Amino acid sequence: MASQTEQAATFAGLQEGALVLADISGYSAFVAQTEVDHSWSILHELLDTMVRSVQGRMDVSQVEGDAILFISGLSTPDVIRALEGTFVSFHRRLRDMQAVTTCPCSACTNIAILKLKFVVHHGKFSRQRLGNVEQLHGTDVIVAHRLLKNKVPSKEYMLVTDAVLDRLPAEMRQRFHPHTEEFDLGAISGGYEEIAYLWQEAQATERQRVMPEDAMINSDITVNAPLALVDKLMLEPAVMQRYLFSDDVEAIPGARGEDLGSEFHCHHGGSLVSMRVVSVEPGRELTLTADQPTTMYITTRIGDCGDGRTRIQRAFVWDVPADPDVAQSVRQVMESVVQAGEGAMQAVFEEKARA
Repeated sequence: MASQTEQAATFAGLQEGALVLADISGYSAFVAQTEVDHSWSILHELLDTMVRSVQGRMDVSQVEGDAILFISGLSTPDVIRALEGTFVSFHRRLRDMQAVTTCPCSACTNIAILKLKFVVHHGKFSRQRLGNVEQLHGTDVIVAHRLLKNKVPSKEYMLVTDAVLDRLPAEMRQRFHPHTEEFDLGAISGGYEEIAYLWQEAQATERQRVMPEDAMINSDITVNAPLALVDKLMLEPAVMQRYLFSDDVEAIPGARGEDLGSEFHCHHGGSLVSMRVVSVEPGRELTLTADQPTTMYITTRIGDCGDGRTRIQRAFVWDVPADPDVAQSVRQVMESVVQAGEGAMQAVFEEKARA
């Protein structure tokens, strides 16, 4: 009969894939000069953001304080692209946390000092589980961890080994500056890329609102429901399910639990539409971005019409597909959805007002 220790330990055979360490730079200094409870909640929110950004594409092997060890069987170019998305998601959440935070404590006022860096290696490893804790074993795991302590002249970068570079197409590989580190394991060579530009590019293309004159479609209705109620329910999942004609709406809280940065996963049959709040002015204006049928921005403005009535104006703009036939199809779908949505909004808000 196996011992309790042997029963607790589950060993998986040798595997091969990406080993990724995502490390929040500056966290030690951040904690040393800030309130522990708030600094921990900030770290937890950032780590959660990073995990969700690669969900379904990378597995979390271990959370190591202010770093996460991911493993993945994705192709190497897809690993790099996934991490680029994670970097943008990290900084977007940092920005939103700063925007909604009114707490004057040192932790909340120094969020901006936090940065993100990645170490990426490709190699072989085995997985051992002791109870609910997994550990990776192998020389390549050690290599990835050793590279966290390096001489890269940047605070935000992606450091990769030759094993990664060799698996990248030429146009992606040439973005990395050659780099070598010396350890007791010997010389480990590869390259690094400074990645602050990824967030700068994302900010340049992200809208904060859609003005009526810039919209591809405008919608304007008045509902027999007070403004305060409309404002309160506009992002309520059960209400969104009605006016978005969704089978289900899953809500993910925004920055510090506020609306800004909150996400909504809208299930339509077998398809999924992801929406995110990019700006909000309570009682006045709300802008969301959606990823289907193409990247889209929707600004909703509400105004008090008196006598318990509220005016709801919506402005829609989206990326026009290059194929004219597809573009026309998207236009027709949106016209139909917006028109039907007007009736659904009227019905759900007036129903809630009568309740």
